[in-house]
Amino acid sequence: MQRMLIVDDEPVILDGLHAFFQKANFQDLEIIKAYSAFEAIEWLNSVKIDIVLSDICMPGMDGMELIEKIMDRWPRCKVLLLTGHNEFDYAHQAIRNPCVVDYLLKTEGMSHIRTAVERALVLISEENDFRYQNAWFRSKLPRALPQLQRQLLLDLIKRTERNDTASLQEELDAVQLPFRSVEPVIPVIIRVEDWNNYQSQADRSLIRYAVGNVAEELLQDKAIVKAIDLDYQVIACLVQPSVEQSHFQVKMKEYWDQTLRFVYGTLESVQQSCADCLNLSVSIMVSEQAVEWMELQQAIAQLRLSIHEGPGLGMEKLLRVNLQPELNDVPNLLNQQAVASLHLDQVRQHIAAGDREWIGSFQKWTEISKEGLQDPFFRMKVYTGASNTLIEVLHELGLYESALKEIDLSRMLHFDIHTPWSELVIFYQSALEWIISKRSDTRMNDQSQILIAIHQYIKHHLEDDLSLTRIAQEVSLNPSYLSRWYKRITGKGISEYIYDRRIERSKELLLGSTCKMHEISAKVGFSDQHYFYRFFKKAIGCTPQEYRDQKS
Repeated sequence: MQRMLIVDDEPVILDGLHAFFQKANFQDLEIIKAYSAFEAIEWLNSVKIDIVLSDICMPGMDGMELIEKIMDRWPRCKVLLLTGHNEFDYAHQAIRNPCVVDYLLKTEGMSHIRTAVERALVLISEENDFRYQNAWFRSKLPRALPQLQRQLLLDLIKRTERNDTASLQEELDAVQLPFRSVEPVIPVIIRVEDWNNYQSQADRSLIRYAVGNVAEELLQDKAIVKAIDLDYQVIACLVQPSVEQSHFQVKMKEYWDQTLRFVYGTLESVQQSCADCLNLSVSIMVSEQAVEWMELQQAIAQLRLSIHEGPGLGMEKLLRVNLQPELNDVPNLLNQQAVASLHLDQVRQHIAAGDREWIGSFQKWTEISKEGLQDPFFRMKVYTGASNTLIEVLHELGLYESALKEIDLSRMLHFDIHTPWSELVIFYQSALEWIISKRSDTRMNDQSQILIAIHQYIKHHLEDDLSLTRIAQEVSLNPSYLSRWYKRITGKGISEYIYDRRIERSKELLLGSTCKMHEISAKVGFSDQHYFYRFFKKAIGCTPQEYRDQKS
């Protein structure tokens, strides 16, 4: 939605311009009026203004001074200046200002003014045009690429559900990662064993970055490689052959074997470079097999655990880990915990959003959790995770106090590793269903309360500003969203409701009071009595005085 502010100290002209543009039905253009430059500044201070249509000569502050205020607040605002006289000096100053789109004489007529507004809207549209934004994005993307690449790879490592290769390739291409989704990857873990003199967090962050760079520099001679931090101590590297599988279909196994041998041999150099150049002691664990993308989480977890196998913890280990047997078997306990935690987090997200899809994630959580319950520590972690998630969601949604009274949260205090799994599942499922039900009731009640607040505000402020922006401020909603929401709920726009209330209130004052026409005009929001006459006659078919006389 765009917002145009019309500024003029002459009420007749301002009301006429406001009425003209209201009738013009510009799509998603809200019209606001200000009877002075100072009132205009109030608007500029409270909301974003996209177009200003302003008189150039006003008492207290002229249009040129107003331009400075506009530029200071909204540099991209487009300004159209109006004047009753052909003043060359003003025109010259105005044209030199980059935010001024046009300089118009009031005598040129409404069609010229409308054309100027349309041109301003086109300029705004061009600045927001997809191609413009795309060009801007391309210019900024190189600086953001490392972070975007890291975020995607971290996300891929955590995924447990299979993605089709086409969509995965689109994700990789979007952040310019050269990996191929149709082929597996070789996972490598680099673990810092001794930080030596690097004690501050800033130093350690830079050193992890340097370790990743060393690994990438040495491995990229014959492979595609990307290094990312997993935590404060561990860096992961993902490696693929630098030649596509389709180019060597017959000898691909041999080519993978060559890549694996190259990786194994080069990792020793990575350790040596870290020791010589960075004064850093690191251990490296590398898989003996390439793994599918969806198996990365489990593979990384097993590589991290392998450091604890055998003596020498804290020394510079260089391990080749055979993951194949574990990858073909039932997922180990560590992976089950990670998957259970993932599904529980998905449940939380669905519940917080009021999404009834939560039940699917909840069922997956119960299934994966049930498989590991024979281990008491796994059971304890699952039970604790469920209780923490429920309490956090209740606090986040403001339902904690209600839940204490309605679903007996105190039962969770008695859950331990001996509590039957079925009892736990029934309790949490019913608690989550209660939250969804409450969310639905609350949403309906909130909508009703907002609708009442809007109608009450309009009813008691017919003589004041009833712009969409002002109404939206009263109910703390985005103006564009409020407009769409109101029409969806009531079937008509807010402007139609205001129109009906003004007609209704006009009739009440005409028949139930002795107010004069200019007083009634002001009470229903018209500073110009003649405009009120036209408004009333168009709606009712007769003038306000004729209506009063007929009914009397």
